[in-house]
Amino acid sequence: MIHIPLSKHFIEQGIRLMQINEYLRSELVRAGFAGIELQKTPLGVRITLKTSRPGLVIGKGGKRIQEITETLEERFHLEMPQIEVEEIKDPSLDAQIMAERLAYSLDRGRHYRRAGYYILRRIMDAGSKGVEIRVSGKVTSQRARTQIFRAGTMKKSGYSAQEAVDKGVAQCIQKSGTLGVIVKIFHSNYNIGDEIKVHSDLLFKRQKELEAMKPKSKAEKLADGDYLIEEHEEELSDEEKALIDEIDEEEISEVSIEELEDDQK
Repeated sequence: MIHIPLSKHFIEQGIRLMQINEYLRSELVRAGFAGIELQKTPLGVRITLKTSRPGLVIGKGGKRIQEITETLEERFHLEMPQIEVEEIKDPSLDAQIMAERLAYSLDRGRHYRRAGYYILRRIMDAGSKGVEIRVSGKVTSQRARTQIFRAGTMKKSGYSAQEAVDKGVAQCIQKSGTLGVIVKIFHSNYNIGDEIKVHSDLLFKRQKELEAMKPKSKAEKLADGDYLIEEHEEELSDEEKALIDEIDEEEISEVSIEELEDDQK
């Protein structure tokens, strides 16, 4: 019995997985290929194939999926492969699908700036927090360079960069050379803890409580009716009645302002 070193075994598994990915990527370019997951079972190998268009993968009457299964079994020596097709609900937020679409657009001769900004806007419109797209290679001249398209926020390191950032890699072979495409998408459903949310209802309630605790001014009390205004009538004394009776009503005369002005003239 030949014992294979553990490190060599993992290297061979990684190479085989990469070769399977390359084969499926070339076969399912128009089907929105987003990667695979391999899992060993007692009956063989279960392959979960992620795609945005399952109908193109399965084919009419399951003919296409049967051809892929036979190829995986003969070419890559997989024992009884069982393929399950998983549909991606929102392809615009899957980094691998968008990287493949960008590479396909470049392969069809579309200008890299126009194609890059189109993919960028599409991802941001789908609700992503941030996008970073890198196109490396001989994009415009004989000298290789890297063109970067950015929008929104992107995490570069830490736990959030591992959990919330989806990464996709694709290649485009042209006459001038190979172009590499890397797409990173920062998903919006991940809480990074740097957002502030104000509860307006609680704030308004607290403001009302603080205003009620403040002492009111005289004007506010009069407006609110806090002061009690009492009105009562008292009978006049005999002296006050006699004083009123002494006033001769004939001595009181009306004075006109117009007459006074005429006299002054």
